[in-house]
Amino acid sequence: MYERAEGRVSLHTSRGRVAEIVARARREHPYEVPGVSTRPIIDGNPDYLAWIAKETDTGRERTHEPGT
Repeated sequence: MYERAEGRVSLHTSRGRVAEIVARARREHPYEVPGVSTRPIIDGNPDYLAWIAKETDTGRERTHEPGT
């Protein structure tokens, strides 16, 4: 029996960047099969959703802070 502390992360991104995230998890995560899954965002705060879209646009510079 092994005991390990595990953490969870929630990455809010666009569908077009999922493959990039999965590839990085495969490279850097210590597990043989890192658990990466996606869930669609159906609705939410329009300002926050706009921020996600802006931050995940690969052609633009990121601000790293919601609302900026």
